[in-house]
Amino acid sequence: MNSHGHPTVTPTSPDIAHLHAQLPQLGQADMQPEPEATRTAVMHPLNFDASDGHPVHGHWFEPNHRPTHAVAVIAPATGVPQRYYHGFARWLAHRGYSVLCFDYRGMGATRASAGRTGMREWVRHDLSGALQAAHARSLQHGHTLPVLWVGHSLGGNGLPMVEGLDRIDAAITVGSQFGYWKLWPRGWHRTVTRVFFQRWVPVCVRLAGRLPGWALGGGETLPGAAAMDWSRWGMSPGYFKDDPACAGWYQPQKFRGHMQMWSIDDDKTFGPVEAVDGLAACFAESAGVVERLHLHPQAVGRKAVGHFGVFRKPAAERIWPMLLQHIEAKVPQLRGG
Repeated sequence: MNSHGHPTVTPTSPDIAHLHAQLPQLGQADMQPEPEATRTAVMHPLNFDASDGHPVHGHWFEPNHRPTHAVAVIAPATGVPQRYYHGFARWLAHRGYSVLCFDYRGMGATRASAGRTGMREWVRHDLSGALQAAHARSLQHGHTLPVLWVGHSLGGNGLPMVEGLDRIDAAITVGSQFGYWKLWPRGWHRTVTRVFFQRWVPVCVRLAGRLPGWALGGGETLPGAAAMDWSRWGMSPGYFKDDPACAGWYQPQKFRGHMQMWSIDDDKTFGPVEAVDGLAACFAESAGVVERLHLHPQAVGRKAVGHFGVFRKPAAERIWPMLLQHIEAKVPQLRGG
């Protein structure tokens, strides 16, 4: 703890402890809102269009009996349904944020329609559509409200591909990485990551036409095109930049806000430090500010956090306030007033 009583965070270090991250197992405890948040947040469904016109299903969480002073988007990780983030969304709404949660096409409540259902459609079209929906909501209060982007894993990973980055005033990414396999720690983790991208994913898709949730270790089944995009990107040094189908989409230099990129000390499986650093490097020429922050579980009284623990219900007591306090300190307009 520092002199102000806040958990200590440190710059990234290659010397991080090993703990195998687990994909989220969605139980009732994770999805039940706190009673206070239930009284002070209102949820209602929303259908919006991705930037290519594909319908996307989501929910707004609105403050109840208090003014809205900012708009937030929670962009999910690969294979994680929007309901996993509803507790955090209610918590933010209780603090004056209008919050959008959604599912990528072909996942959760967003059913795939005609056209391709791949990861490149997720990071370009679905994320861009979510940002457009948030921007439109920010204009509905008589003046323009600031927009906060909260990206978990893929939800931050895809930011360099999002159209309209200059509309984001602040961003928090958690475990979001530049997913090239050689950025994983040498040894077991790097070997497993390479086998996963190079062998496991293609074989599963060839046999099943998709990547079943059990083949991912948990979470939801991924559409075949999404799994194969992930596989190809993961084996390419330029990740999505090397995909000819994404030509012209990669424009991180357009980001003008303040971004805080968090890595977690016990997350070597999905968000290792060097891979998170790789994503931060994408924004080196942007006009915005990118901070790299690193969370040690012990600093927030936890034995483990991992790749998925930040958005679980137990994180509400110390981790959620820490994330919000850090970004609001750098972007005070998020607090309103």
